[in-house]
Amino acid sequence: MTRGPAFASILVAVALAVPAVPPAAADPWASPGDARLRHDLQLLADSGILHAPLTTWPVSWAEVARDVGSVSETERPAHVEAALARVRAAATAATQTGRWRAEAGVAGSGEPMQLRRFGDVPREEGEITGAMQYTGDRFAVRLQGTVVANAGDGRTVRADGSYAAAVLGNWIVSAGLMDRWWGPGWEGSLIYGTNQRPIPSVTIERNYSDAFETPWLAWLGQWRATMTMGQLEGNRSDAPDARFFGMRFAFKPHPRVELGLSRSAQWCGTGRPCDLGTFWDLLIGNDNDQPLAQQPGNQMAGVDFRWSLPWVPLALYAQAIGEDEANYMPSKYLGLFGAEAWGGIGDRSWRAHVEYADTACGFDSSTPQWGCAYRSGAYSDGYQYRDRVIGHAIDGDSQQVAGGVMVIAADGSSFEFALQSARINRESANAVHSVARYATRIRSADVYHRRELFGGDLRLGLGYEQRESAVAGIDDDTVRGFAGWTWQFR
Repeated sequence: MTRGPAFASILVAVALAVPAVPPAAADPWASPGDARLRHDLQLLADSGILHAPLTTWPVSWAEVARDVGSVSETERPAHVEAALARVRAAATAATQTGRWRAEAGVAGSGEPMQLRRFGDVPREEGEITGAMQYTGDRFAVRLQGTVVANAGDGRTVRADGSYAAAVLGNWIVSAGLMDRWWGPGWEGSLIYGTNQRPIPSVTIERNYSDAFETPWLAWLGQWRATMTMGQLEGNRSDAPDARFFGMRFAFKPHPRVELGLSRSAQWCGTGRPCDLGTFWDLLIGNDNDQPLAQQPGNQMAGVDFRWSLPWVPLALYAQAIGEDEANYMPSKYLGLFGAEAWGGIGDRSWRAHVEYADTACGFDSSTPQWGCAYRSGAYSDGYQYRDRVIGHAIDGDSQQVAGGVMVIAADGSSFEFALQSARINRESANAVHSVARYATRIRSADVYHRRELFGGDLRLGLGYEQRESAVAGIDDDTVRGFAGWTWQFR
């Protein structure tokens, strides 16, 4: 992968290289960032209506449309029926083919949120976005541009959200700048989330998650697989134009149990080994036994799960990601644990969650290793893209307890309340920490509202944040807020 014109040529090549395969519904994905949609999909999955794994985002719209279109008309609780109606409407709109659609949006934020969650909020103080999208029987293209004010990374004009994708059998091959979220957490992903801007990538992923037919593998149940290769920024001080590689396999051996295996790596870049042999060593885990300059890359890997209890509407989830490798297995784990509950009041539905994350290497040890997580001797800028960690927003050596409650009306209007307390860079051991150079306590409370307005989607947020650092002599209080409105031309 290369940047600029060369990357644009990949977009064109993928869009044109469409073989004669049977047509498939294709606006390929529901992107991460829509907390209401995620709630609806998970509610339907826990009600036995959707069957695909849902801890790997983006989610295939084609499969969602198939499941909600074939469900039997039986009596259901009013809040489940309302969620089903919302998802059916969204899936029908997303999978319409044969025409261009346009979209425009504007957003403004006072004190943009630094510790980003699954729910999307404006990244900068001001954003104006325009997009054009075409969905065909076998391919889809989205061209999106955003102009921002006071860009944190100096990039005033962005193509985030753009892609070209082709359906090849039951696989989707795509090239573009798309957000991804790997794991069951609502507050963060330890390995690949949306804290950073989208990484320009070429990706292949499964479209429908149908189980294997052979009895030897049928026990895996519904499964999804994703492999992506991305291009990191050229102005890194460690290895300009380094590559990002990621793989994920998620499967449901039981309707109430979902497991995920994830792996990622930084490799290549100016001054680093970058041939096929290097990539092969990276792939098979032949690492850490060479001199630093010859090591194939900086890798992370681990496992996650979500278990929906059969007795009550409650799910437990966890994620463990190894920062290092020992004997071809992950080691020096970072950890995330959570629980979520849901229910309904008439045709309104609600979801509540509480989540804990610890990003110190060997978090479960009495003596964690500080200055280790999301850091590498080979890549001194860290596990980052454009100065933001690719994993959890709290960065390394940090600890967070957070939770939220969401209430959604039948028409889709919603309120969400979120609280968090985080101890950032606890030992001040990370001199290039992306959140705070010295040990800092962050506490915050936020409320969000979403509704339809003038035919568009209105999102509002208001929050309060307190930062304290005895080491740095900081004691700040901040009131923040944002407003955004998106409208689709129909």
